[in-house]
Amino acid sequence: MAHVTLDEDSIDDIMYLSRVNEASELDAYLSKLSTQTKHPKADLVVAAIDGYTKNSSLHYAAANGHTDVIKLLLSYNPDKATTSSPGLINTVNDSGNTPLHWAALNGHLESVKLLIQLGADVTIINKAGHDAVFEAEINDKKDVVEWLLGAVEELEKGVGQGGEASGDAGEDDGMEMDHEADKNSSSGVGEVSTTRVDDVTKRIEGMKTKDDGCSQGG
Repeated sequence: MAHVTLDEDSIDDIMYLSRVNEASELDAYLSKLSTQTKHPKADLVVAAIDGYTKNSSLHYAAANGHTDVIKLLLSYNPDKATTSSPGLINTVNDSGNTPLHWAALNGHLESVKLLIQLGADVTIINKAGHDAVFEAEINDKKDVVEWLLGAVEELEKGVGQGGEASGDAGEDDGMEMDHEADKNSSSGVGEVSTTRVDDVTKRIEGMKTKDDGCSQGG
């Protein structure tokens, strides 16, 4: 992957559209950004990392159970992750959490299933010493725990051995942001997201205008 550097506004927009489940707007925005920067959408998504938390757009989609956005983000690079190349799907934030950790601890079973199907590594341990199934367990997401234990044999022996739940998810900055995202998605985010999506749409249109100008200028 070529080195890609995105400005803060572009990263912010990608994160936001992923968080509020605007898959079509996200795809349109990334298409325009790809044309503008001359980088493929797959590279742009991988480069869109929050400088402070190290969260990716996939973290926010997984945290809120947005399967359409998860599919979209991972469709840009259809190759499954490998040990040598973890890729977007297994990227870790500053707390060591993958998108799978966040989907699991919030109990988004369909997102968990989708991430596993697309190559998420269930054995990754975060900085608290927890794998995804243990995060689901301490957050009382029983359906996620049962599915993971039934689907992934290697976890049956290791669940709960990754470390004590000292501090639990509440002391993990990444986890707190995740829970807040979940609350916002069901309370009052509609009006905010509509306004913000309009802003991003205008940004896309602005890119289109710039692109047209460039093409006309040769």
